[in-house]
Amino acid sequence: MFVLAMTTVVAAHAQGPRLGIRAGVNYAGFGGSDADNLDRIWGGHAGLTANFPLSTDNFFSIQPELLYSMKGAETSADDVKWKINYLDVPVLGRVNAGPLYFEAGPQVSFRIGGEVDVNNTTITDDLDDYKRTSLGYAAGVGLQATPLGLSIGVRYNGDISKLYDNTDVGNYRNDVFMLTLGYLFGSR
Repeated sequence: MFVLAMTTVVAAHAQGPRLGIRAGVNYAGFGGSDADNLDRIWGGHAGLTANFPLSTDNFFSIQPELLYSMKGAETSADDVKWKINYLDVPVLGRVNAGPLYFEAGPQVSFRIGGEVDVNNTTITDDLDDYKRTSLGYAAGVGLQATPLGLSIGVRYNGDISKLYDNTDVGNYRNDVFMLTLGYLFGSR
């Protein structure tokens, strides 16, 4: 972590970071060995991003982000729906290969709210059973229009941590596909 932090600081002074915004659509569900009877739900994400070039030609960069992200799942019979909101903090290594980019890295997520709907009745006090923090990973690919600062990409992020601390509940993890639009300020 120290080497990553120092590399980011050195790169920031050498070439300067580019700050931006990102927003898009989530197709979220629960993965894990006990999640076979659950369907995905639609949600969204939005937040801030920064890009720190680590090479003079901008081929490799580090991209930390802070994203509000809606995740969850529902039963096949649509009688129970989990809608859980997180602050996701991915730190992605990014390879810029012309108009294509590839990104991957670790992610930590902080649960900030949500609700469980059971037979169209909202229950918000049941969220204490869910972990407040989860560790995961993110990987994606996309297209960027570097002179304009615009990008569009697809990303997958999954949790390594289980959704619950309680071992009696089952093996569930967040599992999200994202379609994301981004804009970096200070485009070249």
